[in-house]
Amino acid sequence: MKFQIRSHLWSGIIMGLISILLLMSTPSQVRLPMYDSGAPSPRIIPITVLVIVLVCSVFLVIESLVLKKDKIIEFDWSKEKPCILMIIGLCIYTAMIIYIGFIPASIISFVSLLIYSKERRFPIYIFTVIVAIGIYFLFKHVFNISLPSIPFMGG
Repeated sequence: MKFQIRSHLWSGIIMGLISILLLMSTPSQVRLPMYDSGAPSPRIIPITVLVIVLVCSVFLVIESLVLKKDKIIEFDWSKEKPCILMIIGLCIYTAMIIYIGFIPASIISFVSLLIYSKERRFPIYIFTVIVAIGIYFLFKHVFNISLPSIPFMGG
């Protein structure tokens, strides 16, 4: 299945919507200090970047609709499918980390990725599982950063 996308128009619309949503959520995500130290607000950089993204998005939409300057990209599902599946898989991996913990999510995701890429060498699977467990303990015991653990294990 092939279809065409007006790249400037759609990227302007999507990035504009994302920047508006992030601008609305910034006050709840980036808190102000308890007292005024005279330093710039911690919100200044994220808000500045988001406003610049919004302005650029508006320019892209104007360029596409008013000036009729747009790149038409042909989207071929058969070529794009692996990348889209990878992005969906990473989103599922992120959700699995939250709900079932880092180690099980990593093992399930990385082994699934190896199966999808038709990896036949069994030692690669073992190495992947060892690396997932090693990364967890590296973060927990060396960096002192807690990653979500297995829910029924407690810690």
